[in-house]
Amino acid sequence: MRTIAQLAGLGLIMGLLGCGGAEDGSSVEPDPNDDDLLAPPAEGQGAQFRMISRLDPGMEAEHCQFMQAPPEGMHVNRDEVRYTSGSHHVLLYATSYTEIPTAKDDGTEVDTSGVFDCSDGATNGWSVTKLVGGSQNGEGTSLVSFPPDVAMYIPPRAVLLMNAHYINASGDVLEPEVAINLHSIPAEQVKQEGDILFLYNAFIKVGAQSVRTARMRCPVWSDITIANVQSHMHARGKGYFAALSSGAPFYESDRWEDVEVKSFEGGFEVRAGEVLDYACDYQNHEQRDVYQGPRSTDEMCMLIGSYYPADPATSNCAADPDDVGSTNNMGAEWVGDGVATCAETLGCIQTAFTSAGDGFESLQGCVVDSDPAVSKEMSDTVRCLVLSLQRGQDPMSTCSAEISACAAK
Repeated sequence: MRTIAQLAGLGLIMGLLGCGGAEDGSSVEPDPNDDDLLAPPAEGQGAQFRMISRLDPGMEAEHCQFMQAPPEGMHVNRDEVRYTSGSHHVLLYATSYTEIPTAKDDGTEVDTSGVFDCSDGATNGWSVTKLVGGSQNGEGTSLVSFPPDVAMYIPPRAVLLMNAHYINASGDVLEPEVAINLHSIPAEQVKQEGDILFLYNAFIKVGAQSVRTARMRCPVWSDITIANVQSHMHARGKGYFAALSSGAPFYESDRWEDVEVKSFEGGFEVRAGEVLDYACDYQNHEQRDVYQGPRSTDEMCMLIGSYYPADPATSNCAADPDDVGSTNNMGAEWVGDGVATCAETLGCIQTAFTSAGDGFESLQGCVVDSDPAVSKEMSDTVRCLVLSLQRGQDPMSTCSAEISACAAK
């Protein structure tokens, strides 16, 4: 098992929420007076953010652009999104920057003066802190929707990152346009801070000509009220459910595009200690295996929704509520869809990083092929291995108890 240390080189889990695959990152300067797509909020009641790109025929792309919040800051109560043909989703992230960066955190220079190519992942290498808006419905309901006295706070002149996923299946050049309105309320009206659930399953494998399921469970660290929820899958997604561990599904869908956003009248209360359990069913008609990833040729499985009061650990499925940034998405229990014992899964993980090929894809297969009856032991082991490597610890000694428990299963 010493070779499990190769996990450290994968950037596993962390930064997986970004998207990839851009070609032409050129932009067309938006006309600030053009309200045809979406009229901006009334003065003093919010702000609009717009991006126009250029996409050649037959191309799939991820484009990004940095923008800044108004000088007075915002208490965002809801968002509104519109985008033209060619877009698949639009997301708006908050960052920790005080001014628009010109290089990634590792020093890699990027021309961020306008729209730029984010083919290596929209959030990869940038100090993104949270999701603050977006939609996968070009003309329908978007992500953010709180009661009248709940809002997300965005500081004055906060640097935001807009990301859009484009697919141009036509024979013509497209200039797709996106617009996001963040509607704000006065500070004195805010009684509670809201946030966005953004749960992401990093372990998906759908074999060639097969039907599979990706399932994930995340802890609820404090009492919350969910205002709305929605799913996110790519084109192989045929079914979806989200439930609490103690009850029947509270959301179901069979759509991967124009996805229904379900709102809960009066809110859906969830108590601390509950578990958010969600799954995506896939059917792959292709002659190749499909794995988790950002492009349309990959798959995703996410649970997204507005809720309050804000709790970053719950928002991001953190393993440690006192260290959310380093344990993002690591609080999960990944539920396999196979028959492998936990001991066999350990052997699979070791083989994944001693053989040629993509180690992370192999790891996804190991997790998905495990028996759901050993999901806790398997997940505890994967989580411990990844976090120990991230912290510079010896995984074999740090995770000896988890490895032993898994090996016994």
